[in-house]
Amino acid sequence: MPSIFGSVPILAVVAIQLLLIPSVVSSLNITNEYIHHACNNTQGKYKPGSVFEKNLNIALKNISAFNLHKGFALDSNMNRPYKNIPPDTAFVMLQCRGDSYGSKCHSCLATALSGLRKKCPRNKAGTIWYDQCTLDISTYSAGDTRILYDNYFCKENPKDLSGDTNMFIKKKNDFTEKLLSEVKKLGKNGKGPLYATGETMIGTKKLYGMMQCTDELYENGCYVCLDWIIYEHPLCGREKQGVRYLCRSCNARFELYPFLRT
Repeated sequence: MPSIFGSVPILAVVAIQLLLIPSVVSSLNITNEYIHHACNNTQGKYKPGSVFEKNLNIALKNISAFNLHKGFALDSNMNRPYKNIPPDTAFVMLQCRGDSYGSKCHSCLATALSGLRKKCPRNKAGTIWYDQCTLDISTYSAGDTRILYDNYFCKENPKDLSGDTNMFIKKKNDFTEKLLSEVKKLGKNGKGPLYATGETMIGTKKLYGMMQCTDELYENGCYVCLDWIIYEHPLCGREKQGVRYLCRSCNARFELYPFLRT
């Protein structure tokens, strides 16, 4: 059986090619650009035809068959509950952005799979982030509530702020707290995706924001994850026009232009 991770299947290639077709949403700055990746070398590499490769193919095939209408998938070659996990078990987690579910999520999966294959060849574990999704493979499951801060990454918009930066920073912090309170409510309710968006005026400028956690994090987990990646790194993006905060379990983004589908 050819490797889904080691060589991109025909359907994946078609999906990737479709991403190259100009879209009407491009005027809204909606892209699916590569952001960052992290190869986990502690879990080792696998050989062609190995048990792990076969298990990884099973998990990827399962996720590819999901409708992804909620934008999240966590699957493995073994049945739930994930206890007493044997060696060479493969876990795959996919989290698509809240405006990129269904067919858009499938397209992002194809792109992310191809990207991870190239950047972390035959690693048993690794994570890759794109604008519209995060893909993670591993030999173990994070469980239902464990927060994975692994491979935290902050990416700044290269453009500097102008005008009253102190006022902008204060207003941005107020806006951040508003979105954090929304995801906290979503986590407590335990219904729907852990995804919050909004916009606010700062002087004559409009700031757009988005926060999201993987669907594994309910109760208070989503709030804790986002609060950490944003406030534990206060200097990142402080005087920039935009910033992204990323880790395995959650991410947030702020920009002075719309970057989501409405």
